[in-house]
Amino acid sequence: MDWKDLFASIMAWLGILGAVVMFFVAGGYVCHIMLFENTIGIPGYLIGAVLLVVLPLIALFVLVGLWNLIREIWKGRNNSGEKGDSLSPEGSGRPVDPYEAAVLPQPEPEVRDDPEAPEHHGKNRTENVFKVSPVRTVLSLLIAFAASVSILYDCSCAEREREEAATAAICSDGMTAYIAKDYDAAVQKFTEAAGKGSARAKYMLGVCCYDGTGADKDWDAAFRWFYKAAKQDHPDALCRLGLCCEQAIGTERDMGKALICWAKAAKLGHAEAQYRVGQTAILEFQEFDDGIKFLRKSAEQGNPFAMRFLGFAYEGKDKAESDDWYTKAAAALYKAAKQGDPRAMHDLAGLCRDGKGVAKDSAEAEMWFEQAAKTYLALAEQGDPDAQCMIGGFYAKGIGVKQDDSEGVKWFRKAADQGYMKGKALLGLAYFEGRGVKKDEAEGVKWLRAAAEQGDESSEAFLAEHGK
Repeated sequence: MDWKDLFASIMAWLGILGAVVMFFVAGGYVCHIMLFENTIGIPGYLIGAVLLVVLPLIALFVLVGLWNLIREIWKGRNNSGEKGDSLSPEGSGRPVDPYEAAVLPQPEPEVRDDPEAPEHHGKNRTENVFKVSPVRTVLSLLIAFAASVSILYDCSCAEREREEAATAAICSDGMTAYIAKDYDAAVQKFTEAAGKGSARAKYMLGVCCYDGTGADKDWDAAFRWFYKAAKQDHPDALCRLGLCCEQAIGTERDMGKALICWAKAAKLGHAEAQYRVGQTAILEFQEFDDGIKFLRKSAEQGNPFAMRFLGFAYEGKDKAESDDWYTKAAAALYKAAKQGDPRAMHDLAGLCRDGKGVAKDSAEAEMWFEQAAKTYLALAEQGDPDAQCMIGGFYAKGIGVKQDDSEGVKWFRKAADQGYMKGKALLGLAYFEGRGVKKDEAEGVKWLRAAAEQGDESSEAFLAEHGK
């Protein structure tokens, strides 16, 4: 056997192997569809191999054996008939005269490449088995390989979709428990779903660690969970991660990283992130056009805070545009305020007080300030540090509540004791100026420096201004 025959033989067997692999994969796929979770993984493919490879091969061997047996019987019958008729060279049945045979010239036997001839029988059988066209063999191998890859891909996609659906169901159960305030059950479900790769579950674990619901309040852990979910491009997680970087929660303050997170979430269509990117672009970098672009995108999604800021941004540039956005903001803020959003209540009260977007109405403004104070107080009592700073500021300025500096300091301290940068800065200023507490510049500097170490630029500038 020369090298061409050897190559053809190898390719033939590879083609057969590729076909076997194809049937093997197809069998596993069929079992996945028929038996679902009971055969996911290796057991499914093993069962499939038995169903679509072993049993058909046994049937094929039986059929081939029967075919060869019938063929041999048929050949034996034909051969026996031919031998009975060969009495003369011409097949006439006349006896051959010995003299005639010796003297007269005999015709040369016709040479034929008869595959049934004995001298060719073994050779042709070998060639029939091994001599296969290399081109056809390669094509059949490629087809078998492509089919195998396609089936493997479909099977992996189907299995992944089932796993994602099961994980989503677990996370949904966690959300149901969270809404029902069964926080322990919620955290258990979120942990299970997060272990299976759910970005939403990781984000919710971050929320639970931040708020201390179902888990100990741990801002470092909250930051890590937000980061893990953000790596999977979860928009809410990206926005919260930006807030953590802005407010030094679980990490050092870094507005650059905060903007990166918000910008990525904004590209994913997150309205709050679009609002924050636009606001920061205008206030911090004086990039008016870029800021307006993001604010408009946020406003188009119904974000009332983006609408209000657009009204502010157009002041002094385009009065008609500013008035139009303030009017839209007032309507949207009213709707959000009625749903219990304290930020919306506060901003709506400011519009009513200043007569922007609505008729100027001090009584209406005071009513909404009072509603905002009540809502922030309830959140502050639950341990929300931002709400604690807000209600502390309300008491310090007498907004919505009776003015009381000492009560304000109490809430600033609660936020500062949790490590909240803004709470430390406000508490430091209160000590330094003696508002609501006995003046103590050393204590004030301590808290202001702690806020500055977390990245608060205003505290750092205040200390530099006073030579501290």
